[in-house]
Amino acid sequence: GKKRYESASGPGPGERFRDENEAYEYGLDRESAVRNLRHVSRPSGRIATKPWSLTWLSTLDLDPTSINHSRKILRAQIWPHWGST
Repeated sequence: GKKRYESASGPGPGERFRDENEAYEYGLDRESAVRNLRHVSRPSGRIATKPWSLTWLSTLDLDPTSINHSRKILRAQIWPHWGST
């Protein structure tokens, strides 16, 4: 049967490579980016800690005192160190 060249990091999320050559070329491009310090991993920079934590906080089903306590911890401990990462 025909080979399918699949990759979680293919040309796009969930996309298959058309053929072996496209998969090979994509791999070469990725290796070059790493060697030349141009590579940015997909998970990095998707969403910073502060915006994500605000979204997370809004989904919690807790009493107001617990929400305020969590917000206080975020403000005092998490955001100063990880808020922009």
